[in-house]
Amino acid sequence: MTQLSTIVALVGKLPEEQREAISGLIDLKTEGDMQKVLDRLDLMEQKFETRFDAMDQKFEAKFDALNNKINITQWFIGGMIALLAIVSRIV
Repeated sequence: MTQLSTIVALVGKLPEEQREAISGLIDLKTEGDMQKVLDRLDLMEQKFETRFDAMDQKFEAKFDALNNKINITQWFIGGMIALLAIVSRIV
């Protein structure tokens, strides 16, 4: 904020005909700097999205593997129960 008040004080000291031109130049510089900041933020956002997408894919793969293990375990337990039922009828 100190820079802004300093700029306003310095611009106030300028002759009227030069104020508008210098204020326009300051606006152009500020706008250019702001565009650089916005471009940098867009780049950071893209990097975060890429990382989150990669993390999401890893989690999906791990959950799929876990679901497969659970399904195999359920089938194995079901098979063992069926086998026990058959053996208990025979004996």
